[in-house]
Parts: sequence; C-alpha cells; structure tokens
Amino acid sequence: MLVHNVCVFDVFKVSNSFDPTHALGIFSAIINSMKIEWSGVTRSVLGFSDATNKFRGDFFECSATIAVSATTPKDTGNGFHFEADPATTHTNFAQFGTEHNGVFF
Repeated sequence: MLVHNVCVFDVFKVSNSFDPTHALGIFSAIINSMKIEWSGVTRSVLGFSDATNKFRGDFFECSATIAVSATTPKDTGNGFHFEADPATTHTNFAQFGTEHNGVFF
C-alpha cells in the first residue's frame, strides 16, 4: 500500500464530534508518505464469523515493512515531524484481510 499527502483529522473527545464548526474533526497531521509491504503469510483464518458482534472476515497473519513520514501543523501540533525507516523498524505482528461488520454483516 502506498499513500501520499493524507490529511488526518481527530476529534479528541466525543463532544467535538458533534461540533458543526469541526464536522470532520480538527486537522491534526498529514501523512506525507506511507508505504506498507506485507509478505510471508504464516497463518490464514478463513471464514471467521462472530454473529453476536456482527463481524466476519478472512484474515492473514504475516510480516510487514513500513516506511512512514508524518508532520503536524505548526498552529496545532508545533510542526512536529516523524519518520520511520523500514530498515530499523521491527514489526511484531501484521495482518491483512477483508471484513464485514454491522449492517454489512
């Protein structure tokens, strides 16, 4: 998965999510770039279903490498910048899959 220039909105607390002046939340960061590569499936869970919680899907456990660069705006986040290098980042758990929940169950 490869993405560039993604705005991150956060409401921080429930009352903010109902604030019409911040309908999408508060702009809290931008993901400048993010690249995730999944590989080496070690376990497959096909046809998982939990009718009580209305959740089902197919899931694959594996490993992943992640490279990400993110920045907060100067007015709300002091312009903090973060970078993760896949060469020095250790992944303990990675999973991908498809799921259906709620009304889509």
